[in-house]
Amino acid sequence: MALSYKLVMFGFPALCEDIDEVYARMRQIPVDRAKAETLEQCYLIDLQSADRYEISCNDREFFIKGFEHTQNAKEPQSTDE
Repeated sequence: MALSYKLVMFGFPALCEDIDEVYARMRQIPVDRAKAETLEQCYLIDLQSADRYEISCNDREFFIKGFEHTQNAKEPQSTDE
């Protein structure tokens, strides 16, 4: 299979086949690590488009900033009747 993403977490790179693998790898890293180290070395590169996305975190998990809005985003549902 073709590699689609390069995930870098705290300076350690990982080539991933799909976005599910990216999220699985991010779930393996404790969020507390972000308190001890900088998030500057955490990012995702889409190998098809060369777009780069920052990785951030909240109290529970890491997430990809802006990725949901640009990749596989669904159109908002209209509530007008």
